[in-house]
Amino acid sequence: MKIAGLLALLILPCALPVATQAQTAKSELQPVDFNQIDSNHDGKLSEVEARAVPELHVEFEMLDANHDGYLSAEEFQAWPRAKKMKARDPGTAPGGSSGAQHLPQH
Repeated sequence: MKIAGLLALLILPCALPVATQAQTAKSELQPVDFNQIDSNHDGKLSEVEARAVPELHVEFEMLDANHDGYLSAEEFQAWPRAKKMKARDPGTAPGGSSGAQHLPQH
């Protein structure tokens, strides 16, 4: 019985770092939200804003398809870790037609 207890004490510390590394790797792969990085809320990401996520900053130049020094929301969506945005419904977009202007006025 003492040998089993000793083995458990030797194996357990070895297993903990593996579990911790797996949890860290899993959290690092979480999707990144464009709006959280866009700190000045101008609808585009500067290279300075991209530094908040080191993995994004490393790939910034590659993602900047039009080479304007910013990532648009569309360019950001090409990044695998980007939290995918839902396509806007044109009927509910500002200036879009939801049909309300065609209803009779009361």
